[in-house]
Amino acid sequence: MAHRMLQENNGEEASFPIVCETCLGPNPYVRMQKIPNGGACHISGRPYTVFRWRPGNDARYKKTIICQEVAKAKNVCQVCLFDLDYGLPVQVRDTALGIEKDEIPESAVGKEYQLNEQVKAGETESSFAGAGPSNDMLQHLARTTPYYKRNQARVCSFFVRGACTRGAECPYRHEMPTSGPLSEQNIKDRYYGINDPVAAKLLSRYEERGKLTPPEDTSVATLYVGGLTPEITENDLRDAFYSYGEITSVRRVETRFCAFVTFAARAGAEKAAEELSGRLIVKGTRLKLMWGRPQQAAAGGGAPVDPSMQPVASSSGVPGAYGGPPAYFGLAPPGAMAYPSMDPTAIGARLPAPGDKRGGGGGGGGDKRARTDGAAAGAAAAAAAGGGGGSGFGHPGFMPMGPPPPMMMRPPGMMGMPMMMGMGMGAPPMGPPRPMAPPWPRPPAGAPPAAAPAPAAAGGGGPPAAS
Repeated sequence: MAHRMLQENNGEEASFPIVCETCLGPNPYVRMQKIPNGGACHISGRPYTVFRWRPGNDARYKKTIICQEVAKAKNVCQVCLFDLDYGLPVQVRDTALGIEKDEIPESAVGKEYQLNEQVKAGETESSFAGAGPSNDMLQHLARTTPYYKRNQARVCSFFVRGACTRGAECPYRHEMPTSGPLSEQNIKDRYYGINDPVAAKLLSRYEERGKLTPPEDTSVATLYVGGLTPEITENDLRDAFYSYGEITSVRRVETRFCAFVTFAARAGAEKAAEELSGRLIVKGTRLKLMWGRPQQAAAGGGAPVDPSMQPVASSSGVPGAYGGPPAYFGLAPPGAMAYPSMDPTAIGARLPAPGDKRGGGGGGGGDKRARTDGAAAGAAAAAAAGGGGGSGFGHPGFMPMGPPPPMMMRPPGMMGMPMMMGMGMGAPPMGPPRPMAPPWPRPPAGAPPAAAPAPAAAGGGGPPAAS
């Protein structure tokens, strides 16, 4: 059949294919192969010009599978056979527009005759975009953006068998194939709109679309409208909702691209939600419609205040301050210091008690034991009072230490650094002590200086000295 038509009509001549934006790919610069009379149409059997290209780096090669006359008869893409205006299968488009299906000839001669009659009548140059009034089903299911996932590579058959050795260099997808109705698609069923599994899935989704459930609070009469564009104004929203009841206010939130439409009666809001759920289209933009949430306010007209956020008295004594910081790592907060050395006002210094000239803690002229007991008692009292008069170093129950020793009394490894013992910082790191040479014995007064010993010869030997 195709050979005879090729001899009579000299095949189809085309300079560019009839394809949708999804099949063409995101790249505006596409290298395309043109093969005149490179194949036979899968629907009519006519020879046609085959075009082959790759729509993306991670996509598979695509080519036209039907001739242009057949594609124009149904206004479909030559590759995916989806409608060019709505991006939907033919069965979904015909169901939405109420187009009756034509009788399909069974023989190749009958198909050729039907196609020739359509070409003579000019039916192949028409578009189905204005075939009927604005349909809610088409507006709800129509695809407005390309779906490039349809161009992805096919599943690797070697990977399915567990024998693919290419790894990441394999141009096919390493996934397990899915089973179901979508895996049993047929080109002729897609073109004629009969038993198309993709169309059945879309139609069932439209029939099972969710309805808005009114909230239990009957005082709520506000509807949320989302997905607004800068071109949509408050007057446009009033025009879309005024036929369902009296509108008290329309408040638009520019930063969130949404609006709140409040009705005077709950019945008007329920009617608008029932009629416009999934069908709200303003200036060609489909908007999202939901019920508004009830606003809970305090009795005084303001927002309720959490009691946990009220100011509480702190141990620092600052009015209006919140509670002090929590105790981390098992340490007490500053308000209840356990050691006098933790008091930042003392800075590790030992404050003298009243009547103690040497800085002890007891009476004025007692013995050493009395002064020690007095100092310990004073340190304990200062720690219990919450700071302010710490005794300096160590636990309050022990004998306080004195000031750090002078610089000359420190060990050799600690010269040049301050003493940090007893200030809560631990002992400083000390290296190994440096070896010190033994002191030379002093010769007696008036004795001649001793001669230095002769150095030993290297190698353990040498010529003996002359006698």
